Amino acid sequence: MNIRANAFWLIDRLKGGKVGTYYNEVLSSIKGLGTDNSSNLDNILNWAVNNVPFYKQFKGFKSIYDFPIINKGVIKEHEDAMIANGFIKEKLFVESTSGSTGTPLKVYQDRGKRIRARADTIAFSEIAGYSFGTKLYYSRVWNELNNKSRWQSLVQNIVMQDSSRLSDEDLSAFLRQLENDPSEKSVLIFASTLAALYHYMIRNNVSTTAKVKCFITMSESLAEEVRNGIKDLFHTSVVARYSNCECGIIAQQCCDETEYHINAASFFVETLKFDSDEPAGNDIPGRIVVTDLFNRAMPLIRYDTGDVGVISLSPKCHLPGRVLSRVDGRRIDCIYSTDGKVLSPYVINNTLWRFNELKQYQFIQNHDNNYLIKLNTKKNEFYRINELLTELKKYIGQDANITVEFVDEIPLLASGKRKQVINNYKPI
Repeated sequence: MNIRANAFWLIDRLKGGKVGTYYNEVLSSIKGLGTDNSSNLDNILNWAVNNVPFYKQFKGFKSIYDFPIINKGVIKEHEDAMIANGFIKEKLFVESTSGSTGTPLKVYQDRGKRIRARADTIAFSEIAGYSFGTKLYYSRVWNELNNKSRWQSLVQNIVMQDSSRLSDEDLSAFLRQLENDPSEKSVLIFASTLAALYHYMIRNNVSTTAKVKCFITMSESLAEEVRNGIKDLFHTSVVARYSNCECGIIAQQCCDETEYHINAASFFVETLKFDSDEPAGNDIPGRIVVTDLFNRAMPLIRYDTGDVGVISLSPKCHLPGRVLSRVDGRRIDCIYSTDGKVLSPYVINNTLWRFNELKQYQFIQNHDNNYLIKLNTKKNEFYRINELLTELKKYIGQDANITVEFVDEIPLLASGKRKQVINNYKPI
């Protein structure tokens, strides 16, 4: 164990060992050694109906299945009523979603939830192959809302790798950085960014000497071609993680199989039919609905994530428990700036992150400098439109021709999801 890990666990023990206790619970659950977690489900339901204004109307409900399904729209509409009595919003931790599936929102978390999320992260990262405290390249679109300070990066041993541009030159530079770093390291990365790296290496017949302990992907579903291809190119493990800002790590792929082991220690996960709130059934695609067992500040009970998955009771690997045999998460197109540079779709999502007034949006590229942004707002007006366009042009180009269209709704795909970034332009 390295110095950072030793120091972390020592400090945790001095503070009462809460992270360590949770960490052991999560690991035991993953390995099938934990006890039934129904008491935690009962506890959060009882807490909600007795302490949360929104849920007090459901007092007397006997089962989790009696509670209504909620989504981002419900949370935004009833934000204050969903915060438990005794908690002060301004003193809570805030997780803001980028709105990549249609509706940006804020979720408030108490300290206990944050500690639980930290334990989840350590345990699932260890299962993936990452050694806690060793170097982690964190590849994402970084901005003033999510940047880590130099001190945070040093203490956590994190390298903030920006993935806003995905040109061959950018991907080549990232690969050289990994090759020139002799230390033990792992990479946490968007699935779309890893796909771009893979296709760059195949297209240009590039091999690598980079030593990477493991790749952990997040945010979008990972194509099996990319997973297998990166495993062969880097001779390492590639694991997809199913998580969101609102809850944390919900499930993660097994290193040996493609199925996702559900984080049953921290969440109660269901799949429901597309046209009703009835159970979808095992081995049948359905809407993924999650109950967070540890956020008392703003309990999320039967929260519709907007994703689609398949629950199975028959894992292919040696680990027991319920799994998601498939997760059909977000699939988002990359786009091009006006000078032809490939941009991560998260440039758009992270730029629009700060505009909480938007109910929904959809960004479409139709030509090399021709873009359309559809906005769903109250009364079909938006007083910050010039600010929004200025922020977008910082990335896609000052000569970008961006048309704004106000709509009442962003249409659903056949999957039941809304695609927020679309590229209809493919350069020759």
